[in-house]
Amino acid sequence: MPDRRHKISDRHIRLLRRLALVLIVVAVAATVIFGMRAASSSRAWYNAPPEQIEGWMSPRYIAMSQHVPPRVIENTIAPGRDLMHQKKTLYDIAVAQNTDVETLIIALEASIADFKERKRD
Repeated sequence: MPDRRHKISDRHIRLLRRLALVLIVVAVAATVIFGMRAASSSRAWYNAPPEQIEGWMSPRYIAMSQHVPPRVIENTIAPGRDLMHQKKTLYDIAVAQNTDVETLIIALEASIADFKERKRD
């Protein structure tokens, strides 16, 4: 039996190579565009001004949004306890401590302001 292989013509090979090249160029362009957008938005997030502290926020989120070390938040809310790895909100912590959320928020704002003031000196 004769060997029957389908041969691809030179014209089709050139078309396939052009198609592959176009796909590669589109993929590289998309990667560059979306990479630049991601870098721009992450820079904006990092340089964003601190948010107002709310009761739904977790201690870890507060530390990141206020640009302070986690120990500042932990020492204010519950000294000696590791709250950064727990998914508790300020509401949960206030209920556990039998206190008001506003009291915790005022204490946090004062300790954050004190830390930032000491950092400037």
